[in-house]
Amino acid sequence: MRRRIESMFSAAFKVRRAVQSDARHRSRAYRAAHHERSRDPAAVRTRIGLSREALERAAYRHVDGAPHLRRFVTKALAMHLADNVWTATERHLFKDASGATRGMPHIGRWFDFTRLPGRARSHTTERKWETFRLHGSLAGHRAAYTQADGRFFQPDRMRAVADPKDSWWSHQGPLVVVFSGLPGGSLVLPVRLPAAPSNQPILEHHLADPSRWHKIDLVRRRDPQAAGGWRYEAHLLVLADPYVAPAAQARRQMAAIKTAARRGGIDVNVSNVTVASHESGRDLQIRRIELGAAAKAGARRRAIQDRRRQRHLERSRRAANRDQYQWSKRQEKRARRRELAGLAPVQTIPAGPRKARSDGKPLQAYRKDQLSASYRRGRISAAAEADAASQARRDHARQVAAVLVRDHGYQLVVEDCNVGTWARRWGAALAAFSPATLLSAIEREAAAVALVAGGTGGVLRASTQTTALSQHCLCGARVPKTLADRVHACAACGLRGDRDAVSATLAAFVAFTDPTQPSTARVDLNASRACGDDRHTRTILDCTLELHSRGRQDAPSESNALTSHGGFSAAERGRTPDAIVVARRTAGTAPYPTPHEPGLRQTTAERARMRTSLTYKVRTGVPALRDSS
Repeated sequence: MRRRIESMFSAAFKVRRAVQSDARHRSRAYRAAHHERSRDPAAVRTRIGLSREALERAAYRHVDGAPHLRRFVTKALAMHLADNVWTATERHLFKDASGATRGMPHIGRWFDFTRLPGRARSHTTERKWETFRLHGSLAGHRAAYTQADGRFFQPDRMRAVADPKDSWWSHQGPLVVVFSGLPGGSLVLPVRLPAAPSNQPILEHHLADPSRWHKIDLVRRRDPQAAGGWRYEAHLLVLADPYVAPAAQARRQMAAIKTAARRGGIDVNVSNVTVASHESGRDLQIRRIELGAAAKAGARRRAIQDRRRQRHLERSRRAANRDQYQWSKRQEKRARRRELAGLAPVQTIPAGPRKARSDGKPLQAYRKDQLSASYRRGRISAAAEADAASQARRDHARQVAAVLVRDHGYQLVVEDCNVGTWARRWGAALAAFSPATLLSAIEREAAAVALVAGGTGGVLRASTQTTALSQHCLCGARVPKTLADRVHACAACGLRGDRDAVSATLAAFVAFTDPTQPSTARVDLNASRACGDDRHTRTILDCTLELHSRGRQDAPSESNALTSHGGFSAAERGRTPDAIVVARRTAGTAPYPTPHEPGLRQTTAERARMRTSLTYKVRTGVPALRDSS
């Protein structure tokens, strides 16, 4: 059955690729017909064949023209594949609600092809044909896989389910997915359900009532432990509300009642997120979310493992495609020395750059390289670990968001900024903390609590041009700060506090003329001044001063500027000059001092003659040179 599923995915990918090629060529022809398109664009699309029905007929012709594909793909499945291609093509042809269009349809890759769409079930006609059908019942499945001691257990190798005597419509035993219409007979796939006790209420919610079942899609995902490197799943679409645990329902109901009067603000940073909230200008509460020591150590460990894996994959690719790479200078010198000495040449893996044309394009495309079995297993393992890490970050963000909304309310304001643009300068730190993931989780949780409360709420976005939260004080005075300034000190009212905490507090007093338009955001200065004059507020913000010494945003990892990461709580002020390019030193010697090494931290002449990849002891009382690059 696994081989039949693999063949089905392979045949479906060929059909989908052919339809994508047709859609791409027809879209180019449609764009080229400028004059005819200006007169009647609908007629041009009809003539060229840019419609859902035309792509479906093209898929039928591809299946008829390749009879060997008919053993694994039906015309109905080809029709659903063409419908998916038309969805992408439609986004290119027509504008969306914002007036934008997508790019030219492209031909997808094999590893990105992970879903076989199914046909939706008819809820008006009984026993109407479907692409993938789910038969059986949850009670019958549990009865078939319940042990004598009452334990729900499913073996590693699921046993095949025999065909019923009359038809699958009367089957009430274990759950199975049936795909009919193939020349070799129907494909019957046994279903494996989550057996953990915590998953049983979820199964009851989705599978107990067969009348809710709507659509089945066959999906595959990479799994290095599975045979062939892929694990196959059946994704069921149910016509019901999403499952919410009773504990989550109770928590949201309690948060909707207790925090109905609270207003909060969020300040998103590269390595932390600060949330502040108040209740009618009183009872200010501030909380900062950042990575702990254990999380940072785990991130460094995973980064080291990932670099090792990438080096291993690169060596494997070079070993299998030696003709596509050049020798390094050291290898060339060694070859010349051996040739002069009359020694036989040594077969080595090229360590130089890839052979390319004058414009930098490789002579041979990477997709045409020969890849070893170990390379493919390593690539699958890397993708699986990346997916697991992303899932772990999303789950952790969901838990943190639940606590934040429970304590600070569901009416929150955050600056309208694109976190993705920060990756150019703080890519590693941004990937380790993932502030966008946490912010998305907060938005979902706040919207869910607002829905329970029956009012408006959620996370609103305020324009930075009309508010400039990080450059103002609660009293309304402007306090200019650079990214290196982590302490807020107002000369007008004397308020002092952590920069992020003050910004989040000021965001809690933002009001909107139109909540859907970030540009209509304004700070309620009267309310913020009253809150800033409160003694409790000043005490809370003054206690946040210790947070500013935990890191700076202006010193990239290549710089040797003093920071708290090197063990210092009071860092010298200053930024890395733009005119100086600081390179990573991992081997070789250091011929001259690097930037930002004043005083006792100046590079000595002895160090200039040492290998920078080695570790040496320092004199007592002299702080160690921070060279974490």
